[in-house]
Amino acid sequence: MNRLKKNVTVHFFSIEAKVEFFKNFVSSFVANKANDLSSRIFNIRTKKHLIKISEEYLFLSISAYCVTVVRERNTWQTKATSDGKITGISSNQGIIGDPYFFFVVPSKGILLGFTSGPSGSLKSVGKSMLEQFNTDRTEQIKLNLIPKEKEFSTLKELPAYSSLHFKLNSSSLADISEDAPQLIKNLSSAPYIESNMQLSLDLELNDSIGTTLSKENIIEIINYLSDHDGCSLLKVKGIDNDGTLIQLDFGNAFLNHKTEITTRNKFIDEETSTKILKEALSKYLDNL
Repeated sequence: MNRLKKNVTVHFFSIEAKVEFFKNFVSSFVANKANDLSSRIFNIRTKKHLIKISEEYLFLSISAYCVTVVRERNTWQTKATSDGKITGISSNQGIIGDPYFFFVVPSKGILLGFTSGPSGSLKSVGKSMLEQFNTDRTEQIKLNLIPKEKEFSTLKELPAYSSLHFKLNSSSLADISEDAPQLIKNLSSAPYIESNMQLSLDLELNDSIGTTLSKENIIEIINYLSDHDGCSLLKVKGIDNDGTLIQLDFGNAFLNHKTEITTRNKFIDEETSTKILKEALSKYLDNL
């Protein structure tokens, strides 16, 4: 079998939650591991998720907890074999879907993760995974990409935006996450967009021409696209308090760890994923 090359991007998120959540996470992780309750299936909307806790790893006395999630992909409806038989996929065969690999680092309040599935869904799956460890259902857990450059803070400080420009491959719109911005959802359902098209959008943000995107909408879109593998260009123009035109480039504005692996499998196995996450966390801690 030929060896396949796969590009992997690990993303870093800050976890916004109460101190009690992190304590409860560690307690729950250790207890379930000790009682051999390392995996279970839960439902979110119409999709099944399998969550599997793995091991605790130490990095300079800092603990990282490894969790794997497989999210069902509902678009796979049938199974076809070489003899011409086409059948449905039985539910007792388990979950057929995409794997997501995470390191939870409670002492730093961060989450590291990557997937070989739709990259835009990493944040929502990570949030769903953390909520399984949340004993206080009245408290919402939030994930935010960790910025590595000043552009994102400048974006929030600008009183007004004048334009948003991005390029996106239409194939990446085939399976978007539930928390995607409305603009992205509209593009994914547009009947005139064909597969594997390179979309280039230049939106003028001006009240006089009836643009309905608010400042919050723009930040939401940039948050979503900035860590999306299908987005090759992402720029926004705005006006600062002095009336000066500012152009910000978000093509690489957030912390990440990029690597390439060679494998004989069509999927990334858990041993390989753990090695990738260990390398990413080690580099992150070295740069603190």
